[in-house]
Amino acid sequence: MRFLFVDRILELIPGEMVRGIKHITPDDTYLDYDEQGRPCFAASLIGETLGQLAAWNVMYHNNFSHRPVAGVVASARLHRPAYVGETLLLESFIDSLDDSAVQYHSKASINQETVFTIEGALGPLLPMADFISDDDIRRQFAEINKPGEWIETQQTDLLSDNSKNYCVPLRFDRVLQCEPGVSITAEKRITRSAPYFPDHFPRNPVLPMTVLLECKMNLARDFLQRSALNSRFQVSELRKIKMNVFVSPGDILVTHATVHHQDEHELILRYRSEVNGKRVCVLDVVMTAKGQ
Repeated sequence: MRFLFVDRILELIPGEMVRGIKHITPDDTYLDYDEQGRPCFAASLIGETLGQLAAWNVMYHNNFSHRPVAGVVASARLHRPAYVGETLLLESFIDSLDDSAVQYHSKASINQETVFTIEGALGPLLPMADFISDDDIRRQFAEINKPGEWIETQQTDLLSDNSKNYCVPLRFDRVLQCEPGVSITAEKRITRSAPYFPDHFPRNPVLPMTVLLECKMNLARDFLQRSALNSRFQVSELRKIKMNVFVSPGDILVTHATVHHQDEHELILRYRSEVNGKRVCVLDVVMTAKGQ
């Protein structure tokens, strides 16, 4: 159940851009399902894959002395799901980079169709030794750094009857309160047994921001269903994401979401996540009217 998603780096210009691929297969443990029950890669983890791709560029550029961690993202937009049997072409572009932070934007596409975009991502750089050994990070990079051409071909869905048996649920543990059409509050207890901790990160295991984002997207869908709005709206974008502090095993994470705006075209839920009353993450989840 590895939490490393870039299968191959095709091209890397240090400090400028990087291109790679990620195959979506029944072997993936972080699968979700669309409204028709078709298996697809968890949407926020497409963003994680793009973030990892950008991080490989930055880490190679600074000779693996520092690594970026999640900070701020202006917009992460899902254009359509990435289904089992498809391959993501990943591209991350460095907008600015210095000794303290990186700013980048990214996109994932399938057969030249854009499926996920990230705009205005900003990640602070922290010492690599705080998170993983030098030998391990260099070995991981060598495993996937295989420059060369990759030709996109027409792909078909590979359906697996037993794929659901291996799907890792990225959801809150329980809903604490819900006022339909107004607000919802949920809780997640962070356990060391979660499968993503060995890779994120070995020396300082912390909750991946993208796992929290996927939980929040699923909470938005739960809110729509409880509010009898699921036939009208669908999750389309995350905006104004800001991660303030790390969330660690043993923490109890409480998330509040309140309707910030609603009209016939759009519904926006404003989120605040806390540990012991201290803010750790805020964002807006944007849901657009179906069919528009």
